[in-house]
Amino acid sequence: MKRIIAAIFMVAIAAPSYANDWEKFYKPLPFAAQRIPAQGEPEQVPSTGDADRDLESMWRNGFAPIGFSSFNSPNSKTADAVRLGKKLKANYVMIGTNLASSTTSSVPMTLPKTTTSVSNGNASVYGSNGGYASGTYSGTTTTYGSQTTYIPVTINRFDKLAVYFGEVPKMGLGIMSRDLTAQDVAAIETRRALPVRFVRDASPAYVSDLLPGDIITQVNGQPFSDSTLRAAVLAATPFTVHVYRNGQYRDIRITIPEGWQVTASAP
Repeated sequence: MKRIIAAIFMVAIAAPSYANDWEKFYKPLPFAAQRIPAQGEPEQVPSTGDADRDLESMWRNGFAPIGFSSFNSPNSKTADAVRLGKKLKANYVMIGTNLASSTTSSVPMTLPKTTTSVSNGNASVYGSNGGYASGTYSGTTTTYGSQTTYIPVTINRFDKLAVYFGEVPKMGLGIMSRDLTAQDVAAIETRRALPVRFVRDASPAYVSDLLPGDIITQVNGQPFSDSTLRAAVLAATPFTVHVYRNGQYRDIRITIPEGWQVTASAP
């Protein structure tokens, strides 16, 4: 018995404690380790309803998603999402709630019901010697029972999503990449490439006219790899990327200026 109690106690200690569902269902993203922690309460920004457009808008201004919370709930409250954003030291939180379902049913409510009836009457009596008497009577009858009333009840469920954004340090190209698609591979005939998803405003990629949708296939004449691109960025000297854009290839010269340079210890 002592062992069982000890085991239960250890599980209770190990079990995580969550302040709310936003925290319970929070999932961190890779950018969480690279951002600049914010101070104070995060600003709540509206969503356009287009996730890709929202993400591009934030990235262009130097902010990347550090994590998100997604779950279904019987209420549409969002205050705890902002509180979690402050705890995460996020700069912005983008919150969306959507009515997922609405179910209407009836709940029976039974109450006691008492019915009372009253009876009244008159009576007259005549004697054999001509005498006469009359009177009235009154009586009540009570019936005990119950009555059931059905009350309509509507239950709503909401899909809730919060994306937390943090400031990304100025370093490297200033691009956000994406995975290669089958169409990309068919077009460039290689899997050794880096598709550009978004470009940060005023970044080295932006200044060099690298565009969203470009696919980097070579770095300084060598087939693309993470190591060749990183080496070029670390060198802090101008380098050339060979990109595929709208069915054609072109070379783009990129310079990493002071303030955007990456150190060897950077992730």
